[in-house]
Amino acid sequence: MAAANALKPEIAKIQRQNTLLQHIVNGKLIPAAGNLRQARTPNAPVVLSEDYYNDFYIWLGSRGQQVSAALYEGAGSAGGYAVPVVVDGQVVPLAPTEMGVRTIAKVIPTAMDIRVPRATAFSTAAPKAESGSADNFFAESDPTLDQFTLSAYMSGVTHTCSWELLQDVPTFQQFAITDLILAIQMLEESYFCTGTGTGQAQGLVGNTGAGVTGVLVGTDNYANELLQATFDVLGKLNGVYHPRASWLMARSTGVVIRKAQMMANLFAPVWTRENGRDYLHGYPVCFSSAMPAIAAGNTPVLFGDFAQGYIIGDRGGSGINVKILDQPKATEGQVILLGYRRMDGRVRRSEAIQAITLHS
Repeated sequence: MAAANALKPEIAKIQRQNTLLQHIVNGKLIPAAGNLRQARTPNAPVVLSEDYYNDFYIWLGSRGQQVSAALYEGAGSAGGYAVPVVVDGQVVPLAPTEMGVRTIAKVIPTAMDIRVPRATAFSTAAPKAESGSADNFFAESDPTLDQFTLSAYMSGVTHTCSWELLQDVPTFQQFAITDLILAIQMLEESYFCTGTGTGQAQGLVGNTGAGVTGVLVGTDNYANELLQATFDVLGKLNGVYHPRASWLMARSTGVVIRKAQMMANLFAPVWTRENGRDYLHGYPVCFSSAMPAIAAGNTPVLFGDFAQGYIIGDRGGSGINVKILDQPKATEGQVILLGYRRMDGRVRRSEAIQAITLHS
């Protein structure tokens, strides 16, 4: 008996590894007739339709008498539900739009509204004569300051999913949560580029340094003009901001500039690609689908130190909050997935970022 008891752990381990046992219901691999409609095995992945399970076991239990041969899939009266419908366990996602502002701006967590002071003008120094007369003194001049408020604005989205879908497609919950997060990120990216600043983040476009303006359209639809403007805007940015400067544009704009470079047959190519990263005039290029397209009056390109020029405040941290609400629609057999984040973005130093604006 001692030897038999010593083997019990080994027996239990082997039984746990026996996948056939996992498909047995009440000791039977094929359930009895009274339980046909609840015949789904407990641990097997569900990849077939509900109608298939029901019709197949009716056909099996009646020895093929109660369901006729399947004519085509989906027609219950003809036995079509007995044709298995396989649902792949993976949901093929869409590629998100390109988002780049968060990667190059300054991002901080906030717990409340923050008022950020900034200088708008230098004080003015003046010469002083060596004479020690009473009226010969250093002139007083104070810098000019203003301030802006970094607040937090809510944005979010919900998904309503059935219990059946979340159970039958194991990967759908992760897909739905990923979709929530991407939807919020894409909305925020549009605000970072072109937001009004009222009830939402302040956009970069229209609130940076003037840079190069009035670029005229040519026969190549701004291509050569944009290429030339990228040279000119280098001189518009203060040298203090050059060490960490980068470009921000839509990928389609980058393609136009690269084509113009090829057409110009430059001896020293200004657009290069190294280790999977694009560079323009030696400065890294960041892409954002929210940047304006090439068109009259638009600002398709920004250049500067975005960490100095733009600040993003995430209330309570940078994570996107996801909540699973299983009570509001429980009687309907549904779950609500809720995603949200509170954030704000503001241009804090306009001269740190220069724009290339096309002629209207």
